[in-house]
Amino acid sequence: MSRYIVHKKSGTYSELLETYGLANLLHKIFDAVNLPDTDVVITDKEYCFEVSTGIDITDDIISKLKYFPLFKYIKQKADSDVSIYPDYYDYPKQNEWKKERQKSLNDAYKIKDVSEKQKEVERINKIYETEKPRDVEFDVYSEIIVPNNFAGFDKLYSNIMDNHDNFTVLVKFMLDYYQGKNTKQPKELNINENKPTALQLYNPNRGKGLKADKANTVAGGNFKLSWISETMKISGALSDMICQRVKVGSNYDLKVFVPEYKQLKYEKKYVLIPRFKKYAKGNTPIKIDVLYILLFTKLLIENTEFSGRRRKIKDIVTGLHSVYQKDLGQNKAVINIGFIQIPDFVEIGSKDDVHQWTEVIDDQIRIIGGLKEEHDATPGLMMYRDFISGSNIHDFFKFSYWYAEYLMSQLSKQNKPRAFTINSLNMFYNSMDNQEISLKTIIENDGFKAVAEAIRKSTVSLQYLPKDKRKYEIRYGVVQALQTKSKTKTDLAEYIGEFISLYNAETSRKAEKEDRAFRKNVREDKLSQFYELLENHSSKLVGSLLASYGFALPSKEQSVDDEDDLSEEETEE
Repeated sequence: MSRYIVHKKSGTYSELLETYGLANLLHKIFDAVNLPDTDVVITDKEYCFEVSTGIDITDDIISKLKYFPLFKYIKQKADSDVSIYPDYYDYPKQNEWKKERQKSLNDAYKIKDVSEKQKEVERINKIYETEKPRDVEFDVYSEIIVPNNFAGFDKLYSNIMDNHDNFTVLVKFMLDYYQGKNTKQPKELNINENKPTALQLYNPNRGKGLKADKANTVAGGNFKLSWISETMKISGALSDMICQRVKVGSNYDLKVFVPEYKQLKYEKKYVLIPRFKKYAKGNTPIKIDVLYILLFTKLLIENTEFSGRRRKIKDIVTGLHSVYQKDLGQNKAVINIGFIQIPDFVEIGSKDDVHQWTEVIDDQIRIIGGLKEEHDATPGLMMYRDFISGSNIHDFFKFSYWYAEYLMSQLSKQNKPRAFTINSLNMFYNSMDNQEISLKTIIENDGFKAVAEAIRKSTVSLQYLPKDKRKYEIRYGVVQALQTKSKTKTDLAEYIGEFISLYNAETSRKAEKEDRAFRKNVREDKLSQFYELLENHSSKLVGSLLASYGFALPSKEQSVDDEDDLSEEETEE
């Protein structure tokens, strides 16, 4: 086995790109010598990233290599001469196809009939998936073709191509570099760009500016880095980076994502990114963080092999590095560097786990996907991002209170946002359960269920019905009351007692007046069970769970338009 090391230095995705580029090189070597099934494994060793191979790459293996490019060249303009390159990305053609597709979709979105619109969108997408497919790497090399980035790309590509006749010497030197061998650059290598400028696309913390550890002047300048590491970063970016334009007002900024694998075989990585890009859509800055981590978690769940034991998804992939670049016209400036963690509580060990978690995450994606990142929804999106990255159940409770209030407000305006489904909440809270908080004990209690159903039947269930079919008055202010009264057990018990008393009285009056019951009363024994439950658990916990279940719906009650958000943001080139 051979081991290669990339030391962590920046705290950003920079070394990850280098690691993935190195893994790409090793995989290409094994392909070139007809050993394509050799394992290449990426492992996070805390202080460094390690790439290991199932077979030692000996001098004999290296001697058998014939020249191959480490990555494709990029045709920048329609009239660029690319005849000398063995393979390349055709940016002009791909960009033209993208514009054609977007124009066709924009026309399709104007169709009023939902069914016809769906059919037309599917027809257009099929054409551009089969006849005019987009390169998986298009989002990345669309950023590389920017003049400032392309100049560096071109020089580093030439470093490799210009050593066509010394390729085995070049490969050995690069592999020695990652094994820490103290070797000087061989004289026979023709390296024109020895110390390239660090570009922010690959090095988000290395922009032009002060670069000394202890600044004693105000002079700015460019960072210069190793040509080997920068070459590997380009390869890693093309294979594992996700670039997405995000709309802010009338402008488009850029968000860059790179997954951080805890331990993963190369072939699995090779599957995940193309699938992720297939389903990922343009969105707004906070919302895209949430949707992307949910989508990536779902894909990991669906593509994780069972080894006879339960595994946390976070043990496979730690999370997504996220960098926000503000568009300044000619250039972009990094204004935020972050990391969104994979939820710690997602654990699988069977096909049933995969099915259940897929359903839970799909439900969460539909909820978040329905929110528009505007002044009224932005606080909720920030709460949910805190929860999903921190895996703290109390952050989800904060979001539950917010979303219940948001749901009631939107429904009162005749909008139809999605409510959480009861089944999805059951699976979600059961997975979060532990001896300290005993969620399962609460949500399976008959008294709790009865009170939650009474809240539901007085609020969201009524609001999803047309006005002429409502048999009872909608109770507003329940969310705020739950949040206020849950501070003490006495206050919560008194509030629920008053609420159920009014609920039962209204139910009985309607049944007597119309000679039929449209909903059932909460029986005294169920209310007693609730009080006993409250006596043994935190009032804040019980109140938070009531805010979740009291404003969730059985799937059959949710009479909303199930059409997915078909639109895609049109980005400026």
